[in-house]
Amino acid sequence: MFRLLHASIVGTIRRLPLSPAQFVFRAYHKALRTLGSEYLATTYFGARIYCKPTDLIQRMILYFGVWEPDVSRTIQKNLAPGDVFVDVGANIGYNTLLASTCVGPTGRVVSIEAVPRTFSLLQRNLSINTSSANVRAVNAAVSDQPGTLDLYEVNAANIGVATTLASRGGTLMASVSALPLDHILTPDELSRVRLIKIDVEGGEPPILRRLLDQLSTYPATMDIVVEATPEDDPDAWRDVFDRLRGAGFTAWAIENEYEFDWYLRWRSPSTLVRVEDMSTRQQDFLFTRRQP
Repeated sequence: MFRLLHASIVGTIRRLPLSPAQFVFRAYHKALRTLGSEYLATTYFGARIYCKPTDLIQRMILYFGVWEPDVSRTIQKNLAPGDVFVDVGANIGYNTLLASTCVGPTGRVVSIEAVPRTFSLLQRNLSINTSSANVRAVNAAVSDQPGTLDLYEVNAANIGVATTLASRGGTLMASVSALPLDHILTPDELSRVRLIKIDVEGGEPPILRRLLDQLSTYPATMDIVVEATPEDDPDAWRDVFDRLRGAGFTAWAIENEYEFDWYLRWRSPSTLVRVEDMSTRQQDFLFTRRQP
């Protein structure tokens, strides 16, 4: 009953002009936070995910059935049955479950989440979705070499911004085992990987450098979706961007915003835009050696 009523209310709000939609939406959000701390949401692709309205990512999934819609469509467009998808920074499992439905029972999803308590939420969400039988979940950080990495909590209202960068000013919450991606993947997964998504809040450059060093071990058809935050280290991101371009990848910007207003207005994905130079601000990219 809640699911149908909730979908009806959100659908009605989205049909309103923006200003009244904002007002009604905030009132509805306040009511849900008052009535309960957690809800079982359904995504646009049919997965079920436990969501708390106090967390940014979970809040968007709860209300709109989607997180980062243009990124979602890029993942969906680039996966087919039998493919292998690698989710580096899986969080509560949204992209993992999306990819799971795309690659089907003959495909494979490797879902990697470093934060132990977030990994528990990921496992919980996998357990309630029958499609997740093709998922292998790994509780580890991905880096350029084996070792240990410290994890910092930056914002309790957004567990997705946990980071390995002390420079972001967070609170130390755990030290976890770290491995290169090519150590985590099995030989079969490595030989079949079609798409790697990397979103680890500033820790992407070492992962990408290692991947580039080992590029010959990956399929030539492999694509990469990555969130870049050049504000953390402009030189590192420029170097990685140039190395990817030198290895034959083209860069395509994916539209992405994080405000309620954008989700209220969003109706369909924007066309990917080819980029020749590294951005100076946060940007999601598709790197591919094919025509996207």
